[in-house]
Amino acid sequence: MLLTCAATFVWIFSPVTCATLRDVENLHQVLQNRSEYDRHIVPLIDQNQKLFVDLSLMLSASDIEFIEVENKVRIRVDVETSWRDENLHWNASDYGNLTELQIQGDWVWRPDTLIRIPQGGEGRDQILEGDSKELDMVLFDNGIVFRHTTLTVSLFCSIDTTDFPFDEQTFTFILSMQTLGSNLEYTNSSACLHNPQDDGNPRWSDLRVSNVPVRDYPDLKCTVSMRRKPLFFVINIILPVVFLGFLEVLVFLIPADAGEKLSYAVALLLSYSVFVSFVADNIPEDSDHVSDLFYYITIQFFLGAFIIFCTTLQLRLYHRDDEKDIPCFYRCIVKFVSIILCREMKGKNNKVKCSTKEVGDNQKETPDPLTVPNKDPPTKYRKTSRVMRRMKTKTDLKDQPQGLVPTGNPDAEVKKLTWHSVSSATDFLLFWVFLSAQIVLNLWFFYPAYKSQ
Repeated sequence: MLLTCAATFVWIFSPVTCATLRDVENLHQVLQNRSEYDRHIVPLIDQNQKLFVDLSLMLSASDIEFIEVENKVRIRVDVETSWRDENLHWNASDYGNLTELQIQGDWVWRPDTLIRIPQGGEGRDQILEGDSKELDMVLFDNGIVFRHTTLTVSLFCSIDTTDFPFDEQTFTFILSMQTLGSNLEYTNSSACLHNPQDDGNPRWSDLRVSNVPVRDYPDLKCTVSMRRKPLFFVINIILPVVFLGFLEVLVFLIPADAGEKLSYAVALLLSYSVFVSFVADNIPEDSDHVSDLFYYITIQFFLGAFIIFCTTLQLRLYHRDDEKDIPCFYRCIVKFVSIILCREMKGKNNKVKCSTKEVGDNQKETPDPLTVPNKDPPTKYRKTSRVMRRMKTKTDLKDQPQGLVPTGNPDAEVKKLTWHSVSSATDFLLFWVFLSAQIVLNLWFFYPAYKSQ
């Protein structure tokens, strides 16, 4: 007990040496006024030896911004650099046991690391560190200099937007010191790292950072890869374009006498110009890597233009005079559509048969919806308006009995087809043709994106 009290008394009242402000000022003045120190010369006593620099770059997804239109990437990096300056050391006991000193970097030698962007065998050099006057350093008594700073760097890179917005971007840069001196080299612990406290990026995900030393050179090659989040572009561009494509097909379901069939198709076609301009503002003007989305919208635009052409032709057929003969091509279309409809009806009701047999007293057959019932050839109409001739034709059709009564002359039955039947059959055929085209086009665009996820 007595020994414990004595030891405590000695520890409390023993003199304690600590660094004062005067010690810091003296040390700073001594180091700065050393006549043998030159910040332009590598701080090695033996200049034949190598000075190893430890460099660490911390990258975060939230600090990376791709500027696709300018083929640039802007990154904010945390840079930690350390090396040993053999001219800046002191005896800590001479300065109140001061082991570290915070200094400005304008008079101390520092390694200016260059960022080299490889582009087709050539490179663009850019100084990573920036203005040294804005950087603070920590100097230790054994000559180790430590520097930590946060810098924003803009790098030129080739951005491939072929799979936009389901693309993955990768850019590579080389940290080089070979142009600054042959006796400088990175340590094995130098690396580009992913910040574990990354908060994420609202536009990019899946950040991957890797680095490998460059063979035969004291350089460090860093590769950064990120995948774009496509949800914003899917909701604002892709889904509206897909819906517009299927809405265009519905133009063939609108009756020809509704009066709004052609204007409906034109209004949908003009909507594509809005999405084309939106996509063009978000991708670079690069003819080598054109986005598949741009091709997709362009194909949809041409399909819409072709639908307008077909709609105009169909309306012309609908309003054609019924006294004009129907060419063989249109007869084949009506016959083909009639066969398809008969197959569909037979699948629903097995009692329905597509034939022109005579109808008995106790048996009736379902008439062909696209064939006008047989009757004697009508006499020539007087010179009246087109509306009156059509009203007369409808009145004659209502007076015909249900069922088909063949005359034995196939040509006589074909002549009973009207241009309304041709227009209806054309609408039916074009509807399924363009619907199939829309399905194939969407599978071509979405399947590679789905497979890559």
